[in-house]
Formats: sequence, structure tokens, C-alpha cells
Amino acid sequence: MKELLAVLNPADYRFIAGILESPLNQTNDERFVELVDALEKEESSENYLAVQTQFEEDFRYVGSSEIMYVFRSMTGEEKGASFQGIVRDVASALKVDANLLGSDREIVERLAESYATQQFTELTPEEQQKMLESLGIDRDKAAAFLARSAGVFALPMLIEAFNLVIVQGLIKTIIFGTIARIIGSQLASKLFAFLVARMPWWVSWIGPAAWTLSLGWTAFDLQGPAKRKTIPVVLYLGLCSLRDRHSSEDGASADADAADEKRS
Repeated sequence: MKELLAVLNPADYRFIAGILESPLNQTNDERFVELVDALEKEESSENYLAVQTQFEEDFRYVGSSEIMYVFRSMTGEEKGASFQGIVRDVASALKVDANLLGSDREIVERLAESYATQQFTELTPEEQQKMLESLGIDRDKAAAFLARSAGVFALPMLIEAFNLVIVQGLIKTIIFGTIARIIGSQLASKLFAFLVARMPWWVSWIGPAAWTLSLGWTAFDLQGPAKRKTIPVVLYLGLCSLRDRHSSEDGASADADAADEKRS
């Protein structure tokens, strides 16, 4: 998980801490929050490592049943469920095919993209139109795209029809809407407001109206409280990894353009 967790910043960990915090599980919530506090004060490699270590321990516990966690502790086996096992459970709950090939980072990215695409596909044409317009697409252009696609969507097709920024917005809107649906509107509003304050360049342009559009679009029948923690966290990890990857790609593209201009 090291490569995946390396893309998170203090605000991401604060957001995740808000999701994981619960009086019902045996994770060390207070310790995790204390470590996030320390990280926000000083972004040192030591503080990052401490937060990452505590998060992995807590998250793997949340993804494992209490009985199995205690059994593993008593028998000396590794505590908690494996990360890929948790992702597999999340994919199953979301009814998304889990491709577990590649790194943890690649796995959660594919899950986030597949889930967002699947959810968009399952919307009614009216809901699809409304969502595209909420992301800044002209009404006629959105309608023409939906008519041309005939209900079949894929990320490359969406990117070609619009642009990467719009597709990023679509993914974020659906995933944040899903997180809100699971953790509840009160906590979601608090955590989302925090992200807007800390990372406006990433989320604030997804207005409250667009963000809440998807609250009614996904119905969940979650078995047990664990998935109310693991699903939002896994989706958020995928979103953060995509954010970092797209940022790197944009930077590389800008460098290449600058080099071409210099040569010319």
C-alpha cells in the first residue's frame, strides 16, 4: 500500500479519519487523529510514516470481523484482512468486476473508474443529461452525445467527446455522492465542506447542487457496519490516486509542449 498511501496529503487523511471514526469498532481512532494532527503541523517523513502505518492497521481491522481479528491476535497471525481482500469485498458490494491485477494503486483506480462509469450508464437519459449539464456541458452538446452513444459508455469515449476535466468531474460527483449516501448527509456535508476549504482547486467547482444530484441514484443493501467504512474509503483512495496521476500527466504534457515550442 505504500505507493497508494504516498499520494495522500494531510487533508486526505483528515477526511478519511472522519469516515473511519466510530465508537462501535476497536480501532484506535484517537491515536489516528492525533497522528493526523501532528502531520498537519509538520509534514515530515516520520509523521507521514506514522499516519500511514496507523491507517493501514485501522483499515485492515475495519475490513475484518471482530471475531477473526481477535482470533488472529491470539494465534499470532497477521491482524486484519488483506487490502486486496477488502477491495474484493467492496467491488462485490458495489457490483463491479474486481480486476485485482497490478498494484494496489492501479486496482483502486480501476475500481473507481469502473464504478463511476457503471453508475452513469445506469442513470436514466434525463439524469445523464442533468449531470452533464451540471458539469458545464452545453445542453445541446450533451443531448447529441447521449443520442450518439445509445446508452453505451466508456471513459475513453467520454474523454474524446468532452475532455479529461469534465470526466474527472463526473467521476468525483458520482463518488462523492456515493460516499455521502453511505455515511449520511450530516457527516458528508461536514467532511465535504472541509475539503472545499482545504483543496478548493480540486472539489469546490463541483457545486453543492451537482454533488447532491447523485444521492438518490445509488441504492445500497450493505451487510454489516464495516462496509459503511470500507466502501467510502476505498472509493476515496481511488479518487485521490486518479487525482495524482492526472496531475502528473498534465505536468508531463505541459513539459512536452514547452519542449516542442522551444525546439520550434
